[in-house]
Amino acid sequence: MDYLHLIIFVLAGAFGGFMAGMLGVGGGIVFIPIIQEIVRFSALEEEKAFYVLANSLAIVLVVGISGTIKQVKLKNTNIKAALVTGVFAILSSISLSLILKHYHINNQKLFNYIFAVILIITAIRMWMTKRKQKNKITDDTIKLPPYKAFIPAGFIAGLVTAITGLGGGVVMVPYFNKILKLPIKFSTGLSLSVIPLIAAPLLIFYMTNTPLKEVYPGAQTGYIMWMAILPITIAAGLASPLGVKVANKISNDTLLGIFLAFILINLTKILLF
Repeated sequence: MDYLHLIIFVLAGAFGGFMAGMLGVGGGIVFIPIIQEIVRFSALEEEKAFYVLANSLAIVLVVGISGTIKQVKLKNTNIKAALVTGVFAILSSISLSLILKHYHINNQKLFNYIFAVILIITAIRMWMTKRKQKNKITDDTIKLPPYKAFIPAGFIAGLVTAITGLGGGVVMVPYFNKILKLPIKFSTGLSLSVIPLIAAPLLIFYMTNTPLKEVYPGAQTGYIMWMAILPITIAAGLASPLGVKVANKISNDTLLGIFLAFILINLTKILLF
């Protein structure tokens, strides 16, 4: 790795970590393209998707932990709700990952189109309800629903994580905010707290599976390419709490608008690239 690539990786990691902390997502939209470029010419075609998913999850795990620590200090999350969501996310993500691995299903284009449909539905719902909820939900009126209400969010987030390598926040935040009627800042904080719970088991799964061809021979743990992702991971982990801090200072409408823009960027990337 030369110095230019190192600088690019660090800057990308910092940007992805900042966005993850601010929006309660994993930051995979930034990390995944970099990993795709790393393995483009060095991994077997049938293993590229697994490399991308595995290394994205490794970065997302660190981002989620560092951001959650900050959210707990700001009281923008609820650990019990995060655990309920996380448990069902783990069950769905591990189940789907085992199925994909067993049947050698790694059609990334199909995964992306499925994810695009989810994003379109999410964006429409958030936009349609944005005006209706204005001034009705504030950070001072947090009332948690029964914990069983968090189960669908976890189930769907786990499926999304398994097929995309993203943290699942792109579906959890809208669910918490628009369906469970939680404030947007609390929704992003809660989502960020769930992300490490989703990422950890999947990461272990990919670390304990041996690839047919190593991209960095002797310097990998399963599909995890330590030499490539360490600079990204460190930068992302340091930047995530800063994103949390910024999100806590801006208005709810601004944060919601940024999240909608994030969804549109995801859609553009999936459908056009």
